[in-house]
Amino acid sequence: MNHNYQFLTWEDVKSLDKDKAVILIPLGSIEQHGPQNPIGTDYLISTYIAEKASEKNPKAYSLPPIPIGVSSHHRNFPGTLWFSPDVFRSIVREIFLSLKHHGFRKIIVVNGHGGNTSSIMEVIGDFNDRFDFIALLFEWWKDEQILKKVIGHSQVIHADEVETSVIWAIYEEYVKEEKFEKLTSSPMWGRYIGDLFLSSRTDQFTKSGIAGALNEISRENGLKILEACIDKLDEHIKLLSNYKG
Repeated sequence: MNHNYQFLTWEDVKSLDKDKAVILIPLGSIEQHGPQNPIGTDYLISTYIAEKASEKNPKAYSLPPIPIGVSSHHRNFPGTLWFSPDVFRSIVREIFLSLKHHGFRKIIVVNGHGGNTSSIMEVIGDFNDRFDFIALLFEWWKDEQILKKVIGHSQVIHADEVETSVIWAIYEEYVKEEKFEKLTSSPMWGRYIGDLFLSSRTDQFTKSGIAGALNEISRENGLKILEACIDKLDEHIKLLSNYKG
């Protein structure tokens, strides 16, 4: 049976063991990722991780991605699309309700965009509190142990050496390697007054759209990070599939 949800028939879905099945929902964004990376970087990464994990684990099924997220802070860079937080939460909530209606009760949201996190957690918290339903959040860039092992540090900001390495490892043909030499970056995320946060509107603190280190962009490192993150997600799928709570 195919583990990409969109290729299942309704009879396939009906036959699944809903107590064991884990549905993966890849989320991301359509937003600028510097002059070197495609604007779909966030959802392309999360979709790749979710699909590879579902191929690896027979209990996992990966939904098609929700490509647009909460990204209005990137709006002054051409190409960025966004939902308001209210609309985004509503979309995630409706997907949860649809899955719940069909008997699924174990979900892992595979998120690729930090701007989505608080909205996702609000919906997850509500469902986990009110229903016989378990939803978890997986974000690939949050695993400090993996990042430190591969690149020696755990800081990931935006379109930096880590994110560029990862998307380059997946879609070499869409990453503009010829741009690497002249890339510039903000050393931190956001605009501040003193040490107090003022704004995350990207064009106010980075001309290139990049924030974070650019010391070593490496497809090899990107592949290592992806492989480790897929293995980590597989561990979470196994735990959730067997969870009796």
